Amino acid sequence: MSQDKNNIINHAQLDWSDQSEPFSTQFDDIYFNNDHGADESEYVFFAGNDIEKRWQTFHSEQFCILETGFGSGLNFLTTALKFSQFKQNNPSSQLQRLHFISFEKYPLEIEALQTTLAKFKQFSGLSEELIKQYPLPLVGCHRLSFNQGEILLDLWFGDINQQIDNLSGSALGIADAWYLDGFNPHKNPDMWHQALFEKMYKLSKPTATLATFTAAGFVRRALINAGFTMSKRKGYGKKREMLVGVVQAIEVEQVPKEPPQQTDVAIIGGGIAGLCTALSLAKRGNKVTVYCADETLGAGASGNLQGALYPLLNQQHDELSQLFTNAYQYALNFYNDLDSQVPFSHQFNGLLQLAYDQIAHRKLTNINQAQLPNKLVKWLTEQQTDQLAGLPIGQQSLYYPAAGWLSPRELINSLIALLTTYPNVHIHCGCRVDNVERQSSDTSSNWALTTVTTVQHQTSTSKHQCIVIAAGMDTLKFSQCRAVPLSAARGQVSHIPSKEDLSDLKLTLCHEGYLTPAMHGEHCMGATFKRHDDCVEYREIEQQENHQKLKKCISDQTWVDTITTNDQAHVATRTTTRDHFPYLGELTDYDQLKQDYQAGKSIDLTLPILPNAYLITGLGSRGLCSAPLLAEILASKINQESLPISNNIYKKMQIPRQWLSYMAKNKPLKE
Repeated sequence: MSQDKNNIINHAQLDWSDQSEPFSTQFDDIYFNNDHGADESEYVFFAGNDIEKRWQTFHSEQFCILETGFGSGLNFLTTALKFSQFKQNNPSSQLQRLHFISFEKYPLEIEALQTTLAKFKQFSGLSEELIKQYPLPLVGCHRLSFNQGEILLDLWFGDINQQIDNLSGSALGIADAWYLDGFNPHKNPDMWHQALFEKMYKLSKPTATLATFTAAGFVRRALINAGFTMSKRKGYGKKREMLVGVVQAIEVEQVPKEPPQQTDVAIIGGGIAGLCTALSLAKRGNKVTVYCADETLGAGASGNLQGALYPLLNQQHDELSQLFTNAYQYALNFYNDLDSQVPFSHQFNGLLQLAYDQIAHRKLTNINQAQLPNKLVKWLTEQQTDQLAGLPIGQQSLYYPAAGWLSPRELINSLIALLTTYPNVHIHCGCRVDNVERQSSDTSSNWALTTVTTVQHQTSTSKHQCIVIAAGMDTLKFSQCRAVPLSAARGQVSHIPSKEDLSDLKLTLCHEGYLTPAMHGEHCMGATFKRHDDCVEYREIEQQENHQKLKKCISDQTWVDTITTNDQAHVATRTTTRDHFPYLGELTDYDQLKQDYQAGKSIDLTLPILPNAYLITGLGSRGLCSAPLLAEILASKINQESLPISNNIYKKMQIPRQWLSYMAKNKPLKE
């Protein structure tokens, strides 16, 4: 069982005052005053940190604010609106992006949030977007994007005293400003104490500021002891005083230097993972070059006609389950936003995971016992399953109300169309990367890529500051990745004509394989799973296997028997890992690691890495669910931002995890 007692998040216990103000019954305090809530937020937090003036002379591309209590989101909306106005008035400013990170132990239910924010018409556009993306009550980080990535909101659900330890930071810290918000310190002491303030100080940049509505003496003294220089200021309205602060001066020579940002990035691989990474980087202004060995992007596993989108869950809701639930929510927002710009075929109207035999029933029952939100997943009776499916199935099931299917082929085209609108993105198809080699001099360090055009067979060399390898099983062709423990799994998806009863199927069905509702008169039925088989030739026997698999899992139903197969199918190789976690992040220097191991050196927390080289692979059969968030994590890492993922989950995806396991057991490493 997970240490966080299943990591269940409880909603705020809310009531409404006589003035229709949201009132917390847990903390016996209001969220804000209706008459001047927005004005107080601006005065205390935005002006208290002198943010407007600081933005005018800010010399970085991103300004990061950390908030200790999200509540109704009023502080975020106030700041986001101010930032949008700043951008409009200062189009040539070096400051391009706002990153707002906030913690909330008891998030409002979405209905309460809608009611609360309806009072503030000035935020209508931003609040509508917030409500549209607002996450389910699930532990961990939920990244929301506004204005095409110009504003990022990381909502961390859970106790701030634990969740703050999950933030990733740079040597110079994360926070440019702190909003210390929350209920009255005397009523909510868990958010106002020395240990938390010390963690805040460690996450602060040398020029960070701080503001809070309270002037309580014990709060002021604790912040001073943590390292902040504090002073009092006139409070808002009838409040006599409030506190503002700055990080204590640090000698310049004591400030660690950040490595320069890698603005020129090469992505090797033209599938969904690579293109999602390209988009996340492009939004940050990085120069991005995509190299795809195939003549068309997404020709491999990303080229399916239809694919199922739903999370990978388990009873413990451990790190794996948390990764996929939060990635799933991010993916839904990502795909809906992309579809609003460049439409593609999809249907997020629900998905049924069938309890087709005793083993499947036990597995799904265990997931149901995790007490996850009903809006994420819930148990259905046989009758409910049949009613939602539109066809007789006769089985209990798990129902994912917001899941469904999308067309990876059309998704690829939409991503291409959007990427071509960015002048900082260049895509080369039919251009195979045969070798990558790091080249360093006294003044620069680059990666040299040896490329070969697949038609003319012309060889050339290009140089980039940073590389991202998103090449599936072709990852192993590069010497730097030769020992990454990846496995190939061949999959053939059958395309079957929609006719007779089959056309009545309303939702995606998942069993040992999956069956989708019709798209353009065809359904997808599949998929085979052939381990250690990388052949992509069509096989007639696997068409029959897909049909037999469906018959086995949904037996005694005449509509299953009426399905006819032909020779229409898509065959590709999935890239899988043993523990179902993808490989994501900085590429380990395997040769140096092996050399240190063989020499008997102690492997400490600082593993040898290849500078400015990153890997994203091993997404398996749930790549549609995980790719958008993994890409965003990687782009954040490359741009030295706080990651939208817990440190412990990110560590689970680290490249050398299996090598370290071998070393702990004194096993030899691969040559």
